[in-house]
Amino acid sequence: MKKSINYKLNQEKKRRLLPLFFMIFYLFYNPCFSQSFFSKLFNSDGTKRKSLYERHSDISFGIGTSTYYGDLAPYNRPIQSTLQSVRWNVAFGYTRHFNPHFSGRLGLTWARIFGDDNKFEGIAGLEQLYMRNAHFRNDVKELSFSGIYNVIAESRSYRNRPQLIPYFFAGIAVFHHNPVAKAPTDYAGTEAFPGEWVSLQPLNTEGQGLTGYTDQPYNLVNVSIPFGAGLRYKINRNVDVGFEVGVRYTFSDYLDDVGGYFAKSSDLSAVSSLSAAMGHRENELIAAYSGKNREAFIRNYYGTRVNPAYIDPNLTPANTFPELDGTIGGVRNSSSKLNDMYVLTSFKIIYHIAPSIKCPVIK
Repeated sequence: MKKSINYKLNQEKKRRLLPLFFMIFYLFYNPCFSQSFFSKLFNSDGTKRKSLYERHSDISFGIGTSTYYGDLAPYNRPIQSTLQSVRWNVAFGYTRHFNPHFSGRLGLTWARIFGDDNKFEGIAGLEQLYMRNAHFRNDVKELSFSGIYNVIAESRSYRNRPQLIPYFFAGIAVFHHNPVAKAPTDYAGTEAFPGEWVSLQPLNTEGQGLTGYTDQPYNLVNVSIPFGAGLRYKINRNVDVGFEVGVRYTFSDYLDDVGGYFAKSSDLSAVSSLSAAMGHRENELIAAYSGKNREAFIRNYYGTRVNPAYIDPNLTPANTFPELDGTIGGVRNSSSKLNDMYVLTSFKIIYHIAPSIKCPVIK
């Protein structure tokens, strides 16, 4: 009985497959279909046909803005951080167009980023950041490789590309940076002049590499993840203009030289007097970058947190101020969960290079 049922089921399956078999047979043996189908894949001599897409390259130059986000430009204040620390960037790029949707780009970018704690003046809840009194400037030189996805497919020939092409990109980048800041206006040491821009990494401003401190000096060469989006608009046969916005999330928390805790001033003095001055800027009466007088704020800060006597200059001269440490809001890093990043915008001019014409071999 079971064999009879199985036999009937098998026969039924065969009957259902017969129409499909005849359809496939008809298509592949039909001269019109087989010729059109296989001619797209193979040449007449049986060799595989190359893609009809005309691979080509372009070169680009762009200028735009750069904006830093980190300990001196908090992530939780995106609008203020964006507007208060805008600087510039210039970029060069070489792009290879592999197919209508995908390209690869090699880029060189020079971006300046900046941050200053004095912009937190008078903002409730951010008194500690204003008291920290840090500032920096950093020129970031970046080499990147990115994959590009065109939302609208390019035409077979670059000359007939669409008028407007939106795209997304992502990749990896290696960059060199060197944060600098101005020496205090009252600095009396021999390592720098008052107000001179000095490199911060060699000064070990958070005790990096010193006895009793776990952190090592941070690297001036690091890696970032670039990603973003852009638009290209065709001007003529060879030229486009474009606009691009790209994020660089870095694997460093020291683009601004701020990443951990205050080191003791006495420990930094063992490195140099400049190291101690740059690692503890909270008691500077005049802000080195902005030139603002900070004495009234400093006195009120210590007077409400340490001793009311600090409010009166007749009782406590400025040289008696304490230094920030773990008991007086001594954490330098204000966003320890996230590394630093910067955002670049770029207005570009793009030149498409005509592909070389390969002549057939004469036999």
